[in-house]
Amino acid sequence: MDEDKSQQQGSHKKHRHHKKKRMSTPKKWGIGVGVVIATLLVIGGGLMTKVYLDAKDVVDNTYQKVNVKSKRTTGTVSLKKEAPFSVLILGVDTGEDGRTDQGRSDTMMVATINPKTNMTTLTSLPRDTKIPITGHGTENKLNAAYAYGDVSLAMDTIQNYLNIPIDYYVQMNMKGLEEITGAVGPITVNNPFAFDGYAKGEIELNEGNVLAFSRMRHDDPNGDYGRQKRQRSVVTALGKNIASINGVTKYQSILSALENNMKTDLKFDDVKAIATKYRSAIETIKDTQLQGQSQMIDGVSYEVVPTAQVTKVSQMIRKQLELD
Repeated sequence: MDEDKSQQQGSHKKHRHHKKKRMSTPKKWGIGVGVVIATLLVIGGGLMTKVYLDAKDVVDNTYQKVNVKSKRTTGTVSLKKEAPFSVLILGVDTGEDGRTDQGRSDTMMVATINPKTNMTTLTSLPRDTKIPITGHGTENKLNAAYAYGDVSLAMDTIQNYLNIPIDYYVQMNMKGLEEITGAVGPITVNNPFAFDGYAKGEIELNEGNVLAFSRMRHDDPNGDYGRQKRQRSVVTALGKNIASINGVTKYQSILSALENNMKTDLKFDDVKAIATKYRSAIETIKDTQLQGQSQMIDGVSYEVVPTAQVTKVSQMIRKQLELD
């Protein structure tokens, strides 16, 4: 994992292209929530009660409340009333290679789900975005927010930067990507170019090589944007495999991987409401990206995003959440 100069100098304190497609439930929508919802949808189709109860236990055990200062002022969003809502998806490197420190959030996406428009919008946020870190009086890389103040500071910083509310979060350790891949079996992805032993074209990934494929960025001509695309292809493949699973044992293995590697402030009733009331919205996904330009500033590489681009993404998300 790269060592960013700006984060070495900082402290590591604890704390809504646009072609619509019909797709499997968890496609492109974050490993944690997608897998849990896929599990519940299959259970709803007649899988054993034992798996349903196991899913409830996992969600209960991964629940972790987070304290943020910039939450939506109109109160808690009502999933039972099918209100549009947002989720911050964080992929962190804690738990990878035996690592136990705070780590960094190298994957950040804001998912907005609107059942009225039957649309989910997934917005990727570059980890190196130069951004004001809430409460620190300075600018730094976006992934420094998690390193400085855990999920709460990451949520506050993104809410303030994009002028949006974030209702929930899902955090997945990168180690979980290996374990989930091992649980669902080998996955097939289309690799855009050859690198480090990965051939160009259709390749098979397993528990032993999926993480390296997902993490590489320095040899990618599109840098972190290319890496994010490969990560979404992995999530897509995992979603397809999960949707095809019928065995109880497989789902128990998936749930075990989630329990070991995921944290969220979604409760089991929330996940059930999403699985039943938001199903159509989750099946249709628009994929978008906060886009900046690479710049070296004081010897550190940043993605500098023009104000017009920040405003455009903010307005798109706010419209999806029916705030404007």
